Order: sequence, then C-alpha cells, then structure tokens
Amino acid sequence: MIITDNKKYAEKILNGEEVSFSFRFIDEKSLILINTLILKILASQGNVFLLETLITIIREIIFNAFKANLKRIYFDKAGIDINDSTQYDLAMKNFKEDYLYNLDGIESEVATNQNYYIQITFELKNELLNISVFNNVRIVKEEFERIMSRIQQSKISHNLADAYNDVYDPTEGAGLGLVLMVFLLKNSGIGADNLSIDHNSKGITVSIKVPKQLKEEIIISDVKEKILKDVESLPTFPENIIELQQLCNKKESSIDIISDRISRDPALTADVIKLSNSAGFVPGKKISTIKDAVKIIGLKNLYFILTASTAKKILGNKYKKFEIIWEHCIRVAFYSRQIAKLKKLSIIADTAFITGLLHDIGKIVLLSADDNIINIISEITKNKQLRSSSILEEISVGISHAEIGGLIAAKWNFPDDLKMSITNHHSPLNSLPEYKNLTYIVYFANMLCGIEVNKYNYYYIETDVLNFFKIDTIEQLQDFHQKIKNSYNDYQKLPG
Repeated sequence: MIITDNKKYAEKILNGEEVSFSFRFIDEKSLILINTLILKILASQGNVFLLETLITIIREIIFNAFKANLKRIYFDKAGIDINDSTQYDLAMKNFKEDYLYNLDGIESEVATNQNYYIQITFELKNELLNISVFNNVRIVKEEFERIMSRIQQSKISHNLADAYNDVYDPTEGAGLGLVLMVFLLKNSGIGADNLSIDHNSKGITVSIKVPKQLKEEIIISDVKEKILKDVESLPTFPENIIELQQLCNKKESSIDIISDRISRDPALTADVIKLSNSAGFVPGKKISTIKDAVKIIGLKNLYFILTASTAKKILGNKYKKFEIIWEHCIRVAFYSRQIAKLKKLSIIADTAFITGLLHDIGKIVLLSADDNIINIISEITKNKQLRSSSILEEISVGISHAEIGGLIAAKWNFPDDLKMSITNHHSPLNSLPEYKNLTYIVYFANMLCGIEVNKYNYYYIETDVLNFFKIDTIEQLQDFHQKIKNSYNDYQKLPG
C-alpha cells in the first residue's frame, strides 16, 4: 500500500495518541511524511484549505531548527564559541558556504552526529491539533531576542506589505520566514497567538496550535470583501444562452433549430467547436461544424459546453489573467475524462470533463484581487524557495479559490454536482456521498497535473482516493499517470 506507515501514524493521531518523530538530517522523504500527516488530520477536520499554510509554517520551523543545529555542528567542528560575538559574524559567512548551501555534501556528517537532533510531535486533543518542533540546542540570547522581536512586529502589522517592510533584515535570511509564518497564522484564522516559543537548558520548542473551528473574524480582509463583491457583480448568463440551455434540457428539441441558433453567433460557434474537440468526444477525429458538434456530443453535453463557454467568456472579459489558468483547466478536464473512462465511470466522463474545465474559475478572481499583496507574497515565495505558490493564491486573503469557485457556480446556477465538485476539488473527503465519484475524479486529475509541474508529490494524494481507484502502490500510480499523459499527448498531435 502507498504510505502505509503514514496511514498508521495518522490513525494513531486521530485516535488521540501522541506521535513523535526524531531526525538528525532533514530530507524530502522526512518532510513528505510530515506533510502527509498534516493533510490527513486537516481532512478529518474539514480544513484541507489550510494545507499549504500549515506545511509552509511547519517547514519553516523545522528548517530554522535544522539550521540552528547545523550552526552548532559547524561551530563545534571549527572550535569557535557560538556565544563569542567577535567571531560569530565571520564564522557565519563561512558557515553558509560550507554547510547551509552544501547540504548534499554534509548529509553523512550531520546524520551521524550524535549531539544534535530535531523532534516533531503531533497531538490531537479536544479537536485542537498541536504540532511542536523541538531541537536540543540552547539558543543564544541574541537569537531569541531577534526572533521574538520579529514576531511581535509582524503581529502588529496591518497587512503583509507592512509586516514585510517592518521586519526586513539583511542578516540571516532577512526574517522573511517569520513574517510569512505570522501573517499566515493571522490571516488563515488559526491566529498568531497560537504560535508559542519556549526555551530552557535542554533546548527550544516551537509549537503551533490549530483549532478545528477557526477564528472567522480574523480572516475577513479588505481583499476578501473585494472578492465577494466581485463575485456578486459578475453578470448573469445572457438570455440567448439561457434559452439554448433550456432547449438542451427538452428531449423534443430540434438539433437543426439549436444548431441554427448557435451558428448566428460566430464567437459562440467557434467556442463550442473548440471545446467539443478538447473533450475528445470522438477519438481520432476532429469536429468541424456546429451541426456535427450537436449531433455527436448530444444535448446534455451541449448544455455543459455552453455553460463552460459562457463562463470562459464572462471571466475572460472581466479578468485579464484568465488565460493563465485556462491551459491548466483544459489539461485537468481531459485527465478527468480519461480517469472516468479508465476506472469504469464512463457514465460521468463527460460531466467530469466539464467540471475539470471549470474547477479553477475561482482562482482567476482571487489572482486579480490585489496586485500589491500578490507581489509581496511572490517575493517571499521566491526568496524562501517555497514548494508551492498556492498560499499566495488562497490563504493570504482568508478565502480559498475553491470556495470562490463554489460561490460563482451558485450564482450561475450550475448543477449541484458541478458546484459541489468545484467547491471540494482540493478537499475531496468533504464531498457528500452522491458527489463523491465526480469530486474524486477531478481532485485526482488536478493532483496529477500539479505533480507534473512540481507543485505536488505523489505522496500528497489522499489515500482514500487512491483506494477508491484501486491504486495500491507508487508503481501503479506512476504507470496510471503515464497512461493518462500519453493519451493527452497523443490527442494533442491530432490534426485540425
């Protein structure tokens, strides 16, 4: 089974047991284990949208602890007293080159050092998740004061830009990680006061407490209010589209009449033909006329194509950044359709395509919300070499793009299965049973596409979803993924 141990540990935590892991050297495998446990716990609480925030924070804490240990190992080896301020600055320059930027070269030395270690502990009690990171070094007074000062300054800053400017320091990482941690805690609803740092003669412990019920009043920001107003101000579907959708829902409707209505609008005609081809309704063949499209895809699928086409047009007209996500949506849509077919769920394959096509409609609204905040978070993301930019897209404003997508879907009267699958495409375990098949498909397709651009890892995929698709090993998962990729690449090569 994939990540069997991870599932075992997750079950212990969810049952109220305290689970701890000790590390001397932090590698990607260790971090993946931690990430997977966080995912499973958040999924059980219905707070999967916090995943990127919590992973970013915990990774920052772990790396800070790891860096503190590396410094001690380096200073011990060099025979320098780390408390000697006259030698500290000079030694730190060499430390960065010899150790911090040379982790592959020192892994064996650090992993076998018996003096320093890091321990991470998970405990879930009374719906409060506590994650603590301990490292057995006595922190230097100046270090502790610098850390606490940055945290306090970040807490009183009104927004990310202020926090970044107030705390910026050209020494030892510029304090960007602490800014990001506090800002994310404040704006995610976890709360900055749920970050605690304690130290004594044995070492230092950094803890994060994550309540199941977030502090909603904290996460209401100006940006979030702007987004909600944006969603409210989106135009409704044009009358001609609504009429066409109504015709599609009538079994006695004439294909000739519907084709003629669509053909009167050249832009709509082009969109319907293009989206019909993207869906791959006829393997190995391209649809070239609107009448062919209507005949081949059927009225139900034409309804979905009209929905997707109109949503694309409205959002494209309002938001210049729409094309940023459209290529990704096309790929997720194709993958969703293929997954449904390969896993004997062909009955919803066409619906899966459209849901995949529309799953990120909320993201474009969020990305267009506030350039200043986006630019600041982009800089921090780049400088900290974070594994994903989705914290930029979701957490900084207090609402996820999936939730925004659900609001848009409701405004445009999307069918319930589309609306619920869009809302839960990052949190499939939250799906109602009647929408589980569709939600799992689109979630899985989105994860596979994310893996291809190094946004996710195979180990991040929900075990319950993999079990649903009867995928038990990494090798099976990789083979299945390759089969989907090959289908997409072959289709892209078709003429027309």
